[in-house]
Amino acid sequence: MTTAVTKQDKVLNYLTRGRTLSQTSAESMFAVGNLRATISDIKPTLKKMGYRVERLTGRSGETRYAALKTSNRKR
Repeated sequence: MTTAVTKQDKVLNYLTRGRTLSQTSAESMFAVGNLRATISDIKPTLKKMGYRVERLTGRSGETRYAALKTSNRKR
């Protein structure tokens, strides 16, 4: 029995490869209608994996999301 890959899984895998994602890209690539909600849903998983979510502004002013590795440094 195989497990279906969810839209959340696809977004998570995409972001953890060092890529950024906008709402328009998420819609066309993964059929995600509300990227902000999807990011909110996967944030706890990303945190457990050692990532933090960054919200960036793209070249044309669109909001983009990235998953960045957190540093283990103590301040």
